[in-house]
Amino acid sequence: MKKLASVLALALSLSLVLTACGGEEPAPSNPAPSEPSTTEPATTPDAPAEGEYTWRTSADNKVVTENGTFTKDNVSGDVLITSIGQSADVSMLDALMKKVGAEYTFNATASADEVANYGTLILACGASSKGLGAAGISQEEELARAQAIVDTCKDNGIVVIAAHLGGSARRGALSDQFNDMALTCANYIIVVEEGNDDGKFTDAAVDKGIPVTLVNSIADTLTPL
Repeated sequence: MKKLASVLALALSLSLVLTACGGEEPAPSNPAPSEPSTTEPATTPDAPAEGEYTWRTSADNKVVTENGTFTKDNVSGDVLITSIGQSADVSMLDALMKKVGAEYTFNATASADEVANYGTLILACGASSKGLGAAGISQEEELARAQAIVDTCKDNGIVVIAAHLGGSARRGALSDQFNDMALTCANYIIVVEEGNDDGKFTDAAVDKGIPVTLVNSIADTLTPL
């Protein structure tokens, strides 16, 4: 009997201990989510990312001029249209000028000596390997011709309108060699905006302090011309 009483007493003691420990609530296995942090800056979904190009033209606003203006009063003497890079864009420029009834001379492969006889040069810039081949001119020869034209324009104070009409097809390593040359002597830039999606031409206009007209399509070039 004494042994049984001892066992019962021990069981009662254990029961009391377990009851006392059971008074503490266990931690929840799925705690409620914490409040969202307020340290993250708010963002605007439609805002362009830093450094992202901002488009100027649209179907409703097809021609945009920035950084000043360029008018017929800025044109000096006779006008010559030529190409550096021998892309088909120079032929499109020729067709557009005919459509507006402008007076000018067209020579896609004019030499620097010929350029020196004019007061204003409209320079279709952007290269085409196919165009160079059709003209029988190597890339090296065209680069040398382009540099001679640029030097002649600078030395003689010739007004230069750099026209980049070919969009993204006239960008890249080959074309940009000619584009960069044209921009060094340009007094005014006309560019189909697709070819300016990295800001190359608008940045150059700001750096040089010259006006630039962005057009939504090649056909819209009629307006500045």
